Amino acid sequence: MAGIVADSAKSAKSLAQQVARQMAREPLEVLKEAGQQVAGTEELISQETAVPKETGILPEEKARIESQGARQLAALEEELKDIRIEKGRKELIQKEEERAQAIAQENQKNEALPAIPAKRSRRMFGFGQKAQAEKQKTRIEKPLPPSG
Repeated sequence: MAGIVADSAKSAKSLAQQVARQMAREPLEVLKEAGQQVAGTEELISQETAVPKETGILPEEKARIESQGARQLAALEEELKDIRIEKGRKELIQKEEERAQAIAQENQKNEALPAIPAKRSRRMFGFGQKAQAEKQKTRIEKPLPPSG
């Protein structure tokens, strides 16, 4: 019985050494097989089946698809151009409206300020004006004395 236990210990030890050597030589091989062992399936999804093959497309059909794609691309570019133009127009209109509002506000401020009257005359409420007017009416020319 001791022989069987010793043989199993040797075989386990040799098996562990063999696995360690294999891991040192091929570290990624274990990862490739781990999926099969965990999932229990043996089917692999290869990269070839994941990528669709285009070998079945005829050249005429391929040309038609390319021309259709080019037309769609041109239509989208034209639509982008129209959107940019419309956006520029809207911005211009908005700037004009803001400018008009600023002018209207400035005009309101000017109207809201009280008008400053002109400087008052130093003459006293018309006193003397009547007398001066009468004096102008009755004014006579005085003869000048002979110079001599």
